[in-house]
Amino acid sequence: MRTITTRLMIAFTCLGLSAALTSSAGAEEKPKKKPDPVKMFEKKDANSDGSLTLEELKAGMKGKALENAEKRFEKLDKDGDGKVSLEEFKAGMGQQKKKK
Repeated sequence: MRTITTRLMIAFTCLGLSAALTSSAGAEEKPKKKPDPVKMFEKKDANSDGSLTLEELKAGMKGKALENAEKRFEKLDKDGDGKVSLEEFKAGMGQQKKKK
């Protein structure tokens, strides 16, 4: 009687481990969701005027991102008007993806 019970316990333990390994392996292989530049822009555009100021771009940034915000803003602001339009922002996001 003990041998059957022992064998069943071993079998269920193996099944449980197999299921756990399978589910964790699948989680690692999921591709990362790409950020939507339009949604990011709209979230940053605090006054909803259709452009970003340096202050709006900096909002919520921390660490290295905040340190590099001015350089990033200058690169995004292609026409040099002191604001970043949605088109400039999307173009900048495209360039950033290519660098990675």
